[in-house]
Amino acid sequence: MTPIKHSFSGTIIPGNSRSEVHAHTRRRCGVSLPLFYFHIIAENTFLDDDGTHFQHDQEALAHARQMAAELVKGGAARGVIVVESEDDGGMFEVPLRTVHN
Repeated sequence: MTPIKHSFSGTIIPGNSRSEVHAHTRRRCGVSLPLFYFHIIAENTFLDDDGTHFQHDQEALAHARQMAAELVKGGAARGVIVVESEDDGGMFEVPLRTVHN
């Protein structure tokens, strides 16, 4: 494994994925809700580096659908919102074409 420098404490955390670092940070800070990242892949790509805490995958999915609806309402015709979970690195997608005004 390649060590990753943890930006908050300055300590080296063994691991090779962002999810391992975030899980370590969450345990250390006492936060129990997982982070979900909402990456927008459309005409332009926007990667979510901050993430948002949700209790369950279903809440994150509902948030992604709301984001997609807002993008479609704002004129986005094509694209997808990719949701990444910090816990297991699992991902799911919400295509903009499935959202109706």
